[in-house]
Amino acid sequence: MQLRLFFAFFLLVGLGAMNLHAQDNSFVTGKIINGEDNQPLPFASIRLKNHQIGTISNDDGEFDFYIPKSKRNDTLSVSFIGFNSYEVPLQNIDRALEIILTPSSNVLDEIILTEKDPLDYIKRALERLSENYPQEPYQSLAYYREKFIENGAVINKEEGVFKTYYPKVADSSKNQHQLLLYKPEENPQQFQFMREWFEAKQEKRRKKAIKRGEEFDEEEYDSDMDMDLGGPESVIDLDINNERDNYLNPKYFKKYEYSFGDETSLNGERLVTINFKAKRTIDHIRDSGKILINTEDFAIVSIERNGKFSIPFIVKPILFVIGLKIQNPTFSTVISYQKYKEKWYPQLFRWDANVKLTKKHTFDPNENSDINIGQVFLINQVDSIATPVSEDHLFNEQEDMAGQVFNDIDLKWEGLNIIKD
Repeated sequence: MQLRLFFAFFLLVGLGAMNLHAQDNSFVTGKIINGEDNQPLPFASIRLKNHQIGTISNDDGEFDFYIPKSKRNDTLSVSFIGFNSYEVPLQNIDRALEIILTPSSNVLDEIILTEKDPLDYIKRALERLSENYPQEPYQSLAYYREKFIENGAVINKEEGVFKTYYPKVADSSKNQHQLLLYKPEENPQQFQFMREWFEAKQEKRRKKAIKRGEEFDEEEYDSDMDMDLGGPESVIDLDINNERDNYLNPKYFKKYEYSFGDETSLNGERLVTINFKAKRTIDHIRDSGKILINTEDFAIVSIERNGKFSIPFIVKPILFVIGLKIQNPTFSTVISYQKYKEKWYPQLFRWDANVKLTKKHTFDPNENSDINIGQVFLINQVDSIATPVSEDHLFNEQEDMAGQVFNDIDLKWEGLNIIKD
């Protein structure tokens, strides 16, 4: 994932067993609020208490949650790390909810923290990966979204619902994805940065082709940027069972500073926070963040990471010559897991990147572009009874999403749990 984020940045520069039927769903909507400061809580977990079905709140704390008809006797459970959980029977909900979560008062015993160094917790967590995370096949139903936004305008946004089969870890084979639903951006805008320059170059090529009596291929020199982020597998690479970034790699431990953060809890389970910070730039990235580890089983429950991209020295003269300035290239990632049958299954994988570009002009005003790209993979449902995806339904990340929809369970967008815009 480290290299994928890096290359994504430079690209900017240069269910068989899961029968969900939307028409049988009920609907709960609401907003999650921090009881301390009345601010919204993004990425709060909204789930059924007795079934592995759920969603998360968006950046504004808002959510829409669809519940299958057969599960309407269950209880709605809302949780957020460091806050007391909230529960309410579904039958008692008759309006939009405003759920105020209060900070939990759980404090870890001092002896627990003084016994171990922060790295000891990380090492124990890595040693127990096979115990804490599923090793046998399972499958999930998940909402996927990728985006490309320039100066607030949506250049591209693709959404999909995937059934994913995760093979036995020991097999070392790839995850298998089947695209069930697909939705492109209804009104995508054109990428504007240096557009006049690209169009002028295209016109010159067109005139040369006509002069030579050659056929001019418009698509070959299309000035619209095609930003394909590679589908769900590229964001699932964030999974610590697949690939671990430098801060979790023993080879790089000495290149990071680790410290204890605030003690906290999730659904009554105590968590220790380990802060990490790179001492210097590693592989063109300087990052920092926090890792939340369960103090009982040493499972990594959540990781939040932020970082900056470093422009390679060899590239800087080229940028200067063409009058291109790159400002504040940054990224962030969020990984979280959910407990199911005493194992920690993936819940959310998300990464976002931002870069500000300026094209300097001698006489005309400079061009500026503020670009945001990202992917999110939100797992709504997990099933330990797994069926491999048939070969003719396998999602191919090299092909466009639009032509790869195989909805063999008659799924509908209405009633699906997605991240609310």
